[in-house]
Amino acid sequence: MNSQEKPSNALVPVQESEKSPVAVTPKTSYWGRVAIRYTWIWRMLLILLLIFAALFMLLFSRAFTYDSVFCFFRDLQAVSSFVSSDYGTVTSTYTAGDQTVLSYRGGIAFINSGGVEIYSPDGERLLNAERPMQNPRAMASRKYLVAYDNGGTSFVVTNSYAELFRGETEFPILGVCVSDSGHFALITSSDQVLSQVLLYDNNFNLIQRFQRASATVDVSLADNGKRIAILGANAAQGTVASKLDIFQLGDTNAEVSHLFQNEIPLSVGFTGNRNVMVLTNKAVRCCDTDQEIRMEMPTNGTPVGFTVNDYGALLVLETDKITGTHRVLAFEKKGDVLYDGSLDADIHALALGDEELFLLTKDQVIRLDANSGESTAKAIGEGAIGLFVVDDRQVRICYPAKADILLFENT
Repeated sequence: MNSQEKPSNALVPVQESEKSPVAVTPKTSYWGRVAIRYTWIWRMLLILLLIFAALFMLLFSRAFTYDSVFCFFRDLQAVSSFVSSDYGTVTSTYTAGDQTVLSYRGGIAFINSGGVEIYSPDGERLLNAERPMQNPRAMASRKYLVAYDNGGTSFVVTNSYAELFRGETEFPILGVCVSDSGHFALITSSDQVLSQVLLYDNNFNLIQRFQRASATVDVSLADNGKRIAILGANAAQGTVASKLDIFQLGDTNAEVSHLFQNEIPLSVGFTGNRNVMVLTNKAVRCCDTDQEIRMEMPTNGTPVGFTVNDYGALLVLETDKITGTHRVLAFEKKGDVLYDGSLDADIHALALGDEELFLLTKDQVIRLDANSGESTAKAIGEGAIGLFVVDDRQVRICYPAKADILLFENT
């Protein structure tokens, strides 16, 4: 009798090929890993940007106004006209009376008895701000222009397309300076001290008043608007001294102070945010904001021209009145001598480029290469009152109510 077979409970091993499928993560290539990293970095930067924008709008909500946005786009349009224009002769509407001519944003600004006119390089008038002035004067930065009535009490602030602000002072205005940030300062007389300097912010608010025991001769603002240099004359015991003070905006105590005994102050200007060139009747100096005098040189001559910009400073001295010999000195922004030479010519005006020096005489313009010392002269019509650098080969020659372009060939 056959017995019934019982089912076996033994486990039968499953063949390898019969195992359940397992998900496999593919290996990321090198460039894939780099892409992932940059994706996360981009996301973090975007988050930081959004946080920054939110904080900026919260803390500086005053900057986001209709006027500021409108000004931005209008000024952008004016700047584009400068960039796309060809240089040519520019003629002012007003041809009579005292005039100040400035190079401004690639074009020309005429400040005259009728007000302020700004022209693009090809002669298109972009602005006509009417403001009667008996003795029109002005200073300009790369962005803003401040015109004032010298000895009067009125002033006006413009950019390349619009009048931004009109103001009045209590006492006569004797000088002005303006920075790229929009901060500007006015030198005025006072009934309490010898002079005072009024400092305005870029919203045209009077934010600081410097009461000076010295007669302020010149004032300069750093391009970023964070420092102001004030040069004045101190008189004590029958002698005159030049006093230089540099303040950080908002501070009442000078960050830097120098007193140059027996020297008459003439001019001061920032060559950067931390370096100042100072000219007196006896010496030229470069001072920094660390209380150091980086350069000091006796002039040994009569200063006839001095200009300061981001490239450095250019000084012309008359060393011999009989022969008409002039010494030409150019300095880099930290005071290093870039050029030192002499010319037998009567210098009327000067302009400083990157590596080029331009000098105006009665009937010609002289171009000096600061590196090689090579000079080139081009004849011009008489009556020129100033010149401004356009680039390394072009200058604007300014006449009363007119400005011409002068081109030097490549050497």
